[in-house]
Amino acid sequence: MKKTSVFASLFLVMVGGAFAQNSDRYAEITDPKVVSINKEPARASFISYKDEDSALAGNPTSGADYLLLNGKWKFNYVEQFNDRPVDFMYPSYDVSKWKDIQVPGNWEMQGFGDPIYTNVPYEFVSAGYSKYLQHPMPPYVPKEWNPTGTYRRDFDLPDWNGKDIFLSADGVKGAAYFYLNGKFVGMSKAAKAPARFNITKYAKPGKNTLAVQIHRFSDGNYLECQDFWRLTGFERDVYVYAQPKVRLADFFARTPLDDSFKNGMLDLDITLNNTSGTVQSYTVMYKVLDKQGKIVADGEEKRSVSEGLSTMNFKTILPNVAAWTAETPNLYTLQITIKDGNGKISESIANRIGFRTVEIKDKQLLVNGQPILVKGVNIHEHNGYTGHYVPEELMQKDFELFKKYNVNTVRTSHYPQPERFYQLCDEYGLYVIDEANIESHGMGYNIQKGHSLANNPDWVDAHMDRTRSMVERDKNHPSVIIWSLGNESGNGVCFYDTYRWIRETDPSRPIQYERAGMEWNTDIFCPMYSSIEGIRNYATNKNSDRPLILCEYAHAMGNSLGNFQDYWDTIEKYDLLQGGCIWDWVDQGLIAKNAKGESYWAYGGDFGEEGTPTDGDFCINGLVYPDRKVKPHTIEMGKVYQNIKFTDFDPIQGTVNIKNGFFFTDLSKYDIVYTITADGKAIKSGNISLSLAPQQVKQIKVEELPSAQPASVDYRILFEVRIKDAEPFLPVGYAIAREQMPINTYVKERAELPQGSISVKEDKNSVILSGKDFKVVFDKSSGFMTSYRYKGTEYILNGFGLRPVFWRAPLDNDYGWDTPNRLRVWKDATYQNLVPKNFAVEKTENGVMVSCSYPYRRINSHWNVSYRVFADGVINVDNTFTVNNKDVPAIPRIGLRMQMPVDFTDLTYYGRGPWENYQDRKTSCFVGEYSCRVADMFEPYIRPQENSHRTDVIWFSLSDKKGKGLLVVADDKLEMNVSNYTLESLDSGEFRDDIPQRPSVLTQRHTCDAKSQQLVDLFIDYKMMGIGGDNSWGAQPRNEYQIKLNPGKVSYGFTLVPYDTRADRRSFIKQY
Repeated sequence: MKKTSVFASLFLVMVGGAFAQNSDRYAEITDPKVVSINKEPARASFISYKDEDSALAGNPTSGADYLLLNGKWKFNYVEQFNDRPVDFMYPSYDVSKWKDIQVPGNWEMQGFGDPIYTNVPYEFVSAGYSKYLQHPMPPYVPKEWNPTGTYRRDFDLPDWNGKDIFLSADGVKGAAYFYLNGKFVGMSKAAKAPARFNITKYAKPGKNTLAVQIHRFSDGNYLECQDFWRLTGFERDVYVYAQPKVRLADFFARTPLDDSFKNGMLDLDITLNNTSGTVQSYTVMYKVLDKQGKIVADGEEKRSVSEGLSTMNFKTILPNVAAWTAETPNLYTLQITIKDGNGKISESIANRIGFRTVEIKDKQLLVNGQPILVKGVNIHEHNGYTGHYVPEELMQKDFELFKKYNVNTVRTSHYPQPERFYQLCDEYGLYVIDEANIESHGMGYNIQKGHSLANNPDWVDAHMDRTRSMVERDKNHPSVIIWSLGNESGNGVCFYDTYRWIRETDPSRPIQYERAGMEWNTDIFCPMYSSIEGIRNYATNKNSDRPLILCEYAHAMGNSLGNFQDYWDTIEKYDLLQGGCIWDWVDQGLIAKNAKGESYWAYGGDFGEEGTPTDGDFCINGLVYPDRKVKPHTIEMGKVYQNIKFTDFDPIQGTVNIKNGFFFTDLSKYDIVYTITADGKAIKSGNISLSLAPQQVKQIKVEELPSAQPASVDYRILFEVRIKDAEPFLPVGYAIAREQMPINTYVKERAELPQGSISVKEDKNSVILSGKDFKVVFDKSSGFMTSYRYKGTEYILNGFGLRPVFWRAPLDNDYGWDTPNRLRVWKDATYQNLVPKNFAVEKTENGVMVSCSYPYRRINSHWNVSYRVFADGVINVDNTFTVNNKDVPAIPRIGLRMQMPVDFTDLTYYGRGPWENYQDRKTSCFVGEYSCRVADMFEPYIRPQENSHRTDVIWFSLSDKKGKGLLVVADDKLEMNVSNYTLESLDSGEFRDDIPQRPSVLTQRHTCDAKSQQLVDLFIDYKMMGIGGDNSWGAQPRNEYQIKLNPGKVSYGFTLVPYDTRADRRSFIKQY
């Protein structure tokens, strides 16, 4: 393979020179064998410094021959390929009337052309529209419509004393042609990897003119069909730098541990390149420094360096090394220094390394001998304001959230991240599944030639170039524990070759590829979106021969991540299951404004003319919003991913088992704090300190717990594991794990029924019940309670009293399995014009009962409701819903809906919180008393949908600013939702059917399209269906989280208690 690769590289250099002078640019950008022209070979990432101290300081702007070219450039943009400027590269060419553009930054985000989002289709293919290709035709792209951007900037270059000078564009999207001072430098097609060129013969001290022309479409796009925005231009840093004529060309520091996992073994290859034209005498030195700066290993070799490349090797053992893992990111500094024949330092570099062993043994992935669990996410390079340019401060924010929410792995979907990303992974402790920039999803997976590019020999060079760029650049990072060949491209000869090349080049890391399935060219079985049953079947199959790590799972689109705890209950049960990476980290929304000037996050279909290909909002799959604000399901992930478990709580004995789920960390680093609550109020707390080795379990005891007997007080215990010493992003006292457990069974006290008389009056339309301080009105024609007034305060807005509701605003996951059509009967039932049967008013010993039944003849069902109105204005509501039809589908929700005046601004409740939760996503939400403003209940999902729900609610109240309000007390437990946004504002009922993956998807709607109303929309639910999240294109919520009555019935009840002050409310909570 090495001989073939070298030959291919030489061939491309020779052919590249010819192509550079060929006027047929289109032929050049549609030839997959021309992957680049004059590009320097891929190498490890490092910066060359002039001396050792500068190298250790790591500031290239002061200690290196380095010049950053980021900033404003001049820019020309044309839509048509043949309209591009021709003589732009010459310094005399006038660019004064060109626009300004920021580099890095995609040009579509700066007003030039349109962003295009697709998942599977190619961005230049749209059947029926003439400027697009009608179907994929690799390697061809549109010949006329090919937007082209031309960049120019001048810069002053210091006199770098006869050194070799290089230009590097660390990530440029599009087929990019580089020119310096009017001379052609080279070309590159592959984004997400450095395009590095030797510009020595073109550069000069003083003013230089750099020009770059980038074509949006080339054959390279066929291998960059990732599920993200299709954007163009410079996406990473652009700079020039210099190195001596005899210089460091590359190095590879292999750093495994010995069999005892105590001693580090350094196997260091150092490659020099002599371009001086003569044999030179040089000394190459290396040293390894610990974190205190102490030299713990060193060596040197003096040799005569011939022209061209030469490699030397050093080996040594470091006893009792501080090993690297994501839990313990211990790093050393490797410094390589080159001295000339006079003993003068000509060059020095300093890179951080870590000692660790990665292997697959006994069908498990092991790091330093331990079968780690991958608690991962997939990450795209995304910035909602600039496109694919992610500055370091935003990158640091991602790492802060990774650490706060227990993420230990990232898969670089579906291309290598910027070099700085890996340095931060090394430093902060994050495992990396490093993925090559290869995806040809739009071609499908058919192995016949003309279909999947993976099995087309014409594309081997292009696959190999992208693979080599990744491996050579990132090979020295301890955080990289797995290489990934690419994504969703089928399998075949191209990936067979790239697998063999990686295995030969770097046997120290496993290799994975999802589309290889169980073929030989993947060391890990890494399926995507396998169900819980699917991974369980694999784990229990005696023929399974390698670990299973889900490369993608738990599709976090919109309001999602249901049953995530269930996934991990299964994963932690079987040795062969070692976790996975959630799809994905960040919503890929782009900032935009509507006609009213309101900002919103745009998605596919929001840009471009008719015919622009799109997959709609399928790019909105993030655990966090584009600005990195967390969502409720972010917190759920953090809870499920936590590494410390509390189980087998015995409230009578006061014992609980604690498991240290870390693999390399003792619990002595943490304080265990417990808090006992009574009805949500803390009554006792304490600390427990213990030393517990990784993967061990220990029983601990809490003294003097409240009685575990059933009672009208809800006793609970909360355990928190808090860090003793500050860590990066985590202050002292930060809780890395939390668990709440009930101590007793809560039993509601029976309220003493109030005494007193109630006036009952009837007219043609209404029944009016009144007492000393209240009045209740029921409409005879509908059976609804249309007015509820207490001491002058009205609780019902515009007659919209309690009425049955079976619908929710569809989630993105709901659209995936077409609930607007499949469950349509329940939406129809919700909006059915109800006519009550058996409407009755009956005086009882303690008040008045109003009852009726609502028939739903189409689905052979009926709802029975009774209101027991007491003399103090309290109303007990009992409901029974019966379905006699065995053919009805699952029910989105069963509940009652009511609208209240907007004056009821304050919500307090006792249930799960404080954030949104559902029956299949509530692990992170503990039972307690929570308060917030109704306005703050709204969760601003980018496409409006069901949100703000709460489960396991015992009581809740809505108050106005004067403290007047309405208390709702559950007979048992209920679910509720309170919002200023109506169901109808979240579900407009308008659909589109042009996205095959997502039938009946709502039209382009955004957060700003759902308007807050001057009302409170209140839902008092028996239950809502789970939200699901296995995927968003067909998977339903798991069966145990669906509501199925076919046939069957459910009953639930609650009590409405009006109050005049918050003090009254507090006393009423127990009374009713």
